[in-house]
Amino acid sequence: MRSGVFAGLRCGLAALLLAALVACSDDSTEQTAAPAPDAQPVQQGTPLPPEPVVSLPESLPSAIPDAPVEVPFDLPDAAPDDAPELPAPEPPPAAPALPRLAVVIDDVGQSLTVGRRLLALPGPVALAILPQLPHSQTLASEAAAAGKPVMLHLPMENMAGLSIGPGGLTTGMTEAEFRSQLQQSLNAFGPIQGVNNHMGSRLTADRQRMDWLMQVLAERQLFFVDSRTTAQTQAAFAAEAARVPHVSRDIFLDNVRSEAEIDHEFRQVLARARKQGAAVLIGHPYPETLAYLERRLPQLEAEGVQLVSVQVLLER
Repeated sequence: MRSGVFAGLRCGLAALLLAALVACSDDSTEQTAAPAPDAQPVQQGTPLPPEPVVSLPESLPSAIPDAPVEVPFDLPDAAPDDAPELPAPEPPPAAPALPRLAVVIDDVGQSLTVGRRLLALPGPVALAILPQLPHSQTLASEAAAAGKPVMLHLPMENMAGLSIGPGGLTTGMTEAEFRSQLQQSLNAFGPIQGVNNHMGSRLTADRQRMDWLMQVLAERQLFFVDSRTTAQTQAAFAAEAARVPHVSRDIFLDNVRSEAEIDHEFRQVLARARKQGAAVLIGHPYPETLAYLERRLPQLEAEGVQLVSVQVLLER
């Protein structure tokens, strides 16, 4: 009796399970029965290909970090103190300096017309003005206003016994007389920047009197140009001892007053300037000299020679 009941229960449970399986099979068939429009029908019994497997990391960052990407090493802000210094680049070579020429015109002060022709010459041509002449002060003032160097052309005793004019110095003077006359000549006009000798072949060879002269020029802070009217001149030695800035004449332009000779001397002084780097030319206010300089000085730059003031040569 009891075995029949269990047999009946088993049959009932089997029937319920079979009905549930049939119901699930029908639902799955309805969901997959309509294939995709482009899909090929799969024959019944053909196995489907396996889906690709995508490997994902165990954890993904929730957001991109805001911090910059770190460099695996530190970059120095500046070169370390012990880093070798690189040599500075060498500057380009400087252009060679042009030969320099300084021009001095003696015996100025007698003629205002001639003096103004000198003032019209190009460049810093120096005017060496004699003391106590009619136009000494006027020409000194105009020369200074025009930027021309102004010099006292100081009369000094010569060996030929020629008249040296007013304000001159001689070897027969005592020291007191010498200094007094020198001060009067220096005060005859102004402004005066320097001095050169008018004649003076005897006086410039006298070392003691040249020392007296240079002591006064040093006190007044004036320069000296030795006209070199004698080979025995002591002027440069005395100027050096008194620390007076000084230069010496290289060429007299117009000892012979002809255009050919003036041109020859001018070419000589240019050759000396090119050889030495600088030269001093002394001329006089003769008509031939003025006409030559008016024509020739504007050509100097084209010939590679620079016209400069006496003071520029003193700086050397």
